[in-house]
Amino acid sequence: MAITHACIATAGVSLLLSTSHPLPLVLAVLGSQLPDLDTTTSIIGQVLYPVSRWIEDRFPHRSITHSLVATGAIAALSLPIALYFGNWKAGAAVPLGHLLSCFSDCFTRQGVQLFWPDPAWAISVSNPRRRLRTGGPGEYWVLAAAVALLLVGIHVAGGGGVSVAVGQSIGLRETAISTYNAHPQNAVYADIKGVWADDRSRADGEYLILKADGSEFIVTDGSGIYHTGQSMVVESLKARAGEPMETQTETLSFADENPVERLQQLAISHPGKAIYLTGTLTVDYPEGITLQPPGRQYETAAIMGETLTLDLHPLELATVQLSDQWVVGRLAVSIGS
Repeated sequence: MAITHACIATAGVSLLLSTSHPLPLVLAVLGSQLPDLDTTTSIIGQVLYPVSRWIEDRFPHRSITHSLVATGAIAALSLPIALYFGNWKAGAAVPLGHLLSCFSDCFTRQGVQLFWPDPAWAISVSNPRRRLRTGGPGEYWVLAAAVALLLVGIHVAGGGGVSVAVGQSIGLRETAISTYNAHPQNAVYADIKGVWADDRSRADGEYLILKADGSEFIVTDGSGIYHTGQSMVVESLKARAGEPMETQTETLSFADENPVERLQQLAISHPGKAIYLTGTLTVDYPEGITLQPPGRQYETAAIMGETLTLDLHPLELATVQLSDQWVVGRLAVSIGS
């Protein structure tokens, strides 16, 4: 049952520890083989023959090495080492793989002495005819199920784990925020179900998340910028990480000058890229700035007195609106890929 044990252990570790990283999965395979160290006919018993022979001569098969005592001893050894190197999942994978392997053997005809040194045998199925036989048809069904669970575990872990998968399926906002924060090098998209706040028409669609605003998001569909807590009444929001996206940031400082030339040069230097401006400027002629009513869109520009405040304001709009202005201040520039 070595292969079956390995598949059960890796599937369980992947799902329980929410990981698809090769190291914990390989260590889970190692842990799953350790119970059979008590027999020299097993794969690990042949590899570690002197140790296996010593155990085999002193303890019955499926006793001490198949017990919770052995699981605890493995954990006491592996976890401190893993914590020292800052990888607790790798350390937990070995005893967890061992425990899952022992538990699976409880469904076989012989069972295991799970509570050794108590000699009682732990057997999960009362009817002997329904217990698994090593190499029998039942084992192959278990193997197939374990492989399927392993594939599911790797897929789910790649998306953030079981909790994330459940949260995504029901559209929990906390899960969406976690997904967004966990992928700073990727474009993150929001699949939104809901209506527009102004007329209650459907706003369903996929939007690129520009940034988080508390428990809400500022998003764009390529033609407008929207705030999920203001522009929309959101019924569900599921976030997913997309393609890698290199976002560059720059800072522009203005000392009583016309900003248009520098803004135009910015556009020329990054053709075809979405560029957004955030910051505060003092302008000399506020009456000359025309801001379009935001409507259902997020208000990316606001002016009060001589102070112009921008938040993810599109570069092309700012270039037009500041064409006749002399400004003082600083702008953070966000350049998408």
